[in-house]
This record gives sequence, C-alpha cells and structure tokens, in this order.
Amino acid sequence: MPKRQPRLTSICLSLICFLLLISCGQQTTGPSLGGTPAASPSSPSPSASAQPSPSPTSGSQSQKNIKLVVWDTATSGVQKEIIETLAREFEKDNPGVQIEHEGYPFDELQKTLQRAITSGKGPDIAQINNGESSMGPLVRAKLLIPLTKYDKQYGWSKKFAPALLARNMYTEDGKTFGKGVLWGVSQTGELVGFYYNKKIFQQNGIQVPKTFDELEQVMQTLKDKGVTPLIFGNLDKWQAIHLYGEILGTMTNREYLDGLIYRQGNKSWDTPQIKQAAAKLQEWESKGYFIKNYAALHSDDAWKLFAAGKGAMLLQGSWLTGDIQKAMGSNAGFFAMPPRGNKTVLHVGGVGIPYGIIKTTKYPDVAAKFINFLVSDRAVQLLLENGQLPAIKVPQSYIKPNTVSGDLYKAWNKVNDENALGHYLDWATPTFYDTLTAHLQLLLAHKESPDQFAKALEADYSKFLQQEQK
Repeated sequence: MPKRQPRLTSICLSLICFLLLISCGQQTTGPSLGGTPAASPSSPSPSASAQPSPSPTSGSQSQKNIKLVVWDTATSGVQKEIIETLAREFEKDNPGVQIEHEGYPFDELQKTLQRAITSGKGPDIAQINNGESSMGPLVRAKLLIPLTKYDKQYGWSKKFAPALLARNMYTEDGKTFGKGVLWGVSQTGELVGFYYNKKIFQQNGIQVPKTFDELEQVMQTLKDKGVTPLIFGNLDKWQAIHLYGEILGTMTNREYLDGLIYRQGNKSWDTPQIKQAAAKLQEWESKGYFIKNYAALHSDDAWKLFAAGKGAMLLQGSWLTGDIQKAMGSNAGFFAMPPRGNKTVLHVGGVGIPYGIIKTTKYPDVAAKFINFLVSDRAVQLLLENGQLPAIKVPQSYIKPNTVSGDLYKAWNKVNDENALGHYLDWATPTFYDTLTAHLQLLLAHKESPDQFAKALEADYSKFLQQEQK
C-alpha cells in the first residue's frame, strides 16, 4: 500500500487471504498501503529468451494512434522500471498504441484521482485502492468500468483464487465490499514484515526471532547495546498503520478482522484487542525501540538509513525487497511477524493496489488488454527476477537461499498456506485512513490513551455504517 507506498488509503492508489496456486506463469499487485521505493536502480534484466505472453485481440477498437494514460504509485526504483519495461514491450507488440505512464506518491494519487476524473483530466487506467478507501466511493460515483466482460475474455477469475478477487470486488451499487462485480486487477502480492541486517544480528549474537516474546527480547538486547532496534519513518503517516496492524495481527482472529473490513457481523473497533495492540505500540515507543525522530522521518529516507546500517531492523512491505536487495545484497534478510505461542498471526498485506479502467476512457478494450499484460507470464517473470512479489505462490525455482527475496518468497508461501493474510486497516471506511493515521500519531506521542484511540476508530466506523443504512 504506495501502496503502494503504497498501499494504504483514500482515493486510489497496503483480501482475504490465501492466494492459492495459479498457473505457474500468471500473476497479479499495495500499498496498499503500501511503499513506493525511492532509489533509481538499474533496469530489470529479464532472460533474453523470454517473450511477452500473447494477448487476445479485442477486435472492437482499432489500435491506431491510441494513447493510454496510466496513473499508479510506481514513482521510482524497481517498480517503475518494471511497469515501464512492460509498457514499452506492449507498445512494440501493439503498433499504434502509446502508453503514457505517470507515477504519483500514494497520498497525492488518492487525493487527486476522483477530482481529475470528474474534471475530464483523469487517466484511462489507474490504481484504485481497495475497499472504502477508494474503490467503494468510485464505484458509487459510477467512475469505473465494470470488468465483467473482460474477466470473461481474459479469464482472470480462473487465474486467481476467489478470496483474492474478492478484495477487488463490490456489488454494482457500491454498497457491499468483497462480492459482486470485479472492478480491478492486482499485479502483485504484498506482505509487511521485518527486514533485518544480518551483520548487525551476528555482531550482537542475535538469531531471527521465532515468537513475539523473542522479538521483544531482540529489540531490548539491541537497545541495551546501543543499537537502534527498529527503523520506521512516520512523516508520511501510513507506516504507523503497518506497525500497529502487525501488532494487532498477533492478537486478533480471522472472523473478527474480516468482519471489520467487510462490515459483517456487527463488529466494533472499541474492543480489548484494539486497545491491547495500541498499548503495546505505546510501550515499544516508550522503551525507545524506534529510531530517534521517527515522526519526522519519511518512509523513503527510513529504508535508506536501514540500508546504510543505521539500525538492525526495518518494518516495511514486500515492495521494497528489490531495492533493499540491490542496496545490501546478501547482508539483508526478511522475516514475517512471529506469533504469540501457537496463535496464527494475521499479517498486514494481501494484493497490491488493483488497476482499474476509468469510465471516461475512449479505449476500454485496449486498456483491458494492457491490464491483462500486466498480469501475464512475462510480468511475473520480471517481478520475480527483480525481487518483487507476484500475487501467486512463488515457484521453488525462484527461491534462492541466503537472499532477502528468497526469505520473502518463503514467508509469502507459508503465510498463504496458513491462510494468514490479513487486511490493510484503512479499507474500513472512506475516511478511515485519515482517522487512523491522525490517532496513531496521537497515540505514539502519548497524547491519547488506548481507550480513547479505540473509541475514535469506532466513532468513524459507526458513523459510516449509519450513513450506509440511510
């Protein structure tokens, strides 16, 4: 989620979970909430023999002098290189079509997309953040094209597990999330977890923690030895959602979390687990486990500090793996949030922000063809060769030992085998991103209690539910 940086929130831009095997070559994407990398690494270097997967020809639209404008959160780094490589290959395979790619920071994209569409200056294709953060409001405003026709043409429902597709679905009236009509297709998978510096771990006699208690012991040991345990930057706000969400994921269960996000079963945010996770976040802050001045540190700067060896761990999403691997090589590793005892952790993540077709486009058929190319065998190959995470179970042949991407792919497969993929919390209501980030800032600054925090979230949620019933 940017999202995704992705991924995370309101108008476009970190799913129930178990992404099952899809045919080995097909694939799908933040950040949500998730994270736009800031580095400018070299271009992807696919195998010379690889060719783009053939795409069905639409037939209903002439492919002459067509320009498709694509907005997403791939502003730099590996993600931008991949999308632009695919765009150039699509142009070559489809003479007369030009792809104009424009990457925006997550917050900027979500704030400007709907306004741009209604003013007639929007794109043809855009990343539409899941849930009530963006997709629901855009569906209700009739600003997206339903993908039912193209789903039948390209077979997306057969490629991806129903639980994955549900995160990109709404009923036609935009009132019910998780079922009905498909409005977007995701290119990547996303998993939030801990990147760690192997050299720092080895120098301090630390092993990768296997339980939540061990994780806390690791952070305390590092702190006692004068090493910054955890780097995260909250200047752009969404990082705290991931940190809080990971802690909450060790304390909650599938029925409760799904109920909140899909608005099923009269669930409330004013509950013990919400407050306990808030208290634990405050405890970590009080103990000095975070890098100094984290509130003034941008997420892009945070990961660069980690890559430079300024801290032992970085809490971030899978979208940064390619850049971290380029910057740190074999010195970087990755592990998912460890569990409390035998309890399954519901990890922050799911699928990347889906690509949807904007209602005002003149070329919906060609737009759908390009989206299909973004989830083709060729796209999966580029993602895996560059340390990115496709929304499929990763084939064993791509899991290289002693690499951060290999650690990520193993964690991803295990999380999906255990049906342990959670949600981005900001999907809950159209205003929940702003509410959640604002109150997490207050919580981290110790200007709000866990009880006040939970009541603020519930107030936003209840207000939206009441509006829905009118």
